[in-house]
Amino acid sequence: MSHDDPSIDLDSGYEGVAEFYDVFADTSDLPFYVQYAKKKGSPILDLAAGTGRVTFELARNGFEVTALEKSPSMLAVARRKQKELSNETASRVTFVEGCMTDFALDEKFALVIIPSSFGHALTSEAQLSTLRCIKNHLLPDGLFILDLYPGALNLNPTRFEDSPVSLPDGRVVTRSGRTSPDPVTQIIRMALVYEVHTADGEHLEVIEVESGASIIYNREADLLVRMTGFEAVDELGSFEGEPYHSESHRRILVLRHQEMFPMPDLS
Repeated sequence: MSHDDPSIDLDSGYEGVAEFYDVFADTSDLPFYVQYAKKKGSPILDLAAGTGRVTFELARNGFEVTALEKSPSMLAVARRKQKELSNETASRVTFVEGCMTDFALDEKFALVIIPSSFGHALTSEAQLSTLRCIKNHLLPDGLFILDLYPGALNLNPTRFEDSPVSLPDGRVVTRSGRTSPDPVTQIIRMALVYEVHTADGEHLEVIEVESGASIIYNREADLLVRMTGFEAVDELGSFEGEPYHSESHRRILVLRHQEMFPMPDLS
């Protein structure tokens, strides 16, 4: 087996738990993406858009957004949320079922984003394919924001348990999980457990899912970027705009087309 090929399918970790995604989602990145949307304008492409967490915030701020998502259950939640928006805001959003590693749309975009999700491309081939697709859909003066978790920070196994969260229908859900990094395949396996109870504590169900993400080291990311014809115009270590440094927990690359070096044909 190739070290580039994970032994099990880790690509569907949100199926069955999409309804719980928003209550555990971090929203600290929303002002950052709105800021860049204001710099570049519409149209915007949100890849691996999930339930529309970032998409709808951009639409509420007046931007036209195409949101690509491969999970039918995540799309179902997103489209239900879209119906709850004002007609004006909802009309700015177009959802497309598809995978970020292989898509072809009839439009180019001023801004392309993949909030927290590039790591779900689990092989080098998938990562290169994703970046090539983005290259083909980015306007000549457009920007692409590549949001990464620095690889060296992901090598230790972890366990966690989130505080219980109340759902709109009165149910209470608790999420716990563990991560198991494999330095050979450069895959982090994530086992998540969702325990659902009534408001008075009666047990309803337990849902177990498995997901995963790539461990992408900085030099590896830089090579992927160069191989697919991008160059960085900024490198940040947080969504507050701090410069990237060795202790940063995020590595956010703001990329544009690299015109000097055409994208190589690696087929």
